[in-house]
Amino acid sequence: MRLHFTSGYHPEANGQAERTNQTLEQYFCIYCNYQQDNWSELLPLAEFAYNNAPSATTGVSPFFANKGYHPNLSVYPERDIASSHARNFVLNLDKLQDTLKEEIAKAQRQYQPSADSRQQQPLDFQVGQLVFVRSQYFWMTCPSKKLFEKYLGPYEIIAQPSPQSFILRLLDTMRAAYPVFHVSMLEPAIPNTFQQCSEPLPAPVIIDGEPEYKISKIVDSKIDCWRACKLLYKVIWLG
Repeated sequence: MRLHFTSGYHPEANGQAERTNQTLEQYFCIYCNYQQDNWSELLPLAEFAYNNAPSATTGVSPFFANKGYHPNLSVYPERDIASSHARNFVLNLDKLQDTLKEEIAKAQRQYQPSADSRQQQPLDFQVGQLVFVRSQYFWMTCPSKKLFEKYLGPYEIIAQPSPQSFILRLLDTMRAAYPVFHVSMLEPAIPNTFQQCSEPLPAPVIIDGEPEYKISKIVDSKIDCWRACKLLYKVIWLG
């Protein structure tokens, strides 16, 4: 017996299950905390939301495709259902399954030319351009990379050693990383179109003769078991 592992980027093996896993990971990336210790509590709600959401391929939700109706969260008293109603329900459900199979095949034929054309369009980057780089090859302090940011940056391209690789100007804290990246790991950075709406930075507050700044955002955290306050945060100050 030989094990056959599947991945999200090889849909020929088991594309339906792997694509569903990617969708659920997107749910968790948005709603789970940085320590990623609450994803198991969100799993039942994410599963229900996915099964009750309409599919772009079939036009109906997986619940409706399997049961013939959408789940109702309201509680109603039990009602007697005649056998004729049950038989009609089964017949309608069988017709629904046939219709869904036709819609799935139609959607696959419609999306195939678009998917084939995207695989033959390489990205064109220039020196001085700002790009995002994939975070999968960087070491992070968070427990799982799957629920972390997919791209880091933006960083400036400072050189192009080959047609398919670029050198980025990384941060000083990332000096241990090799700055040359393949074009497949980069994404173009879209400039902000609302620059005029940015608010001015606040002035520091003087407390006991020392300037104190407000926190802009929390960028990192770690657990230090040797301190009285075990959970520590790394912050960026406003101003």
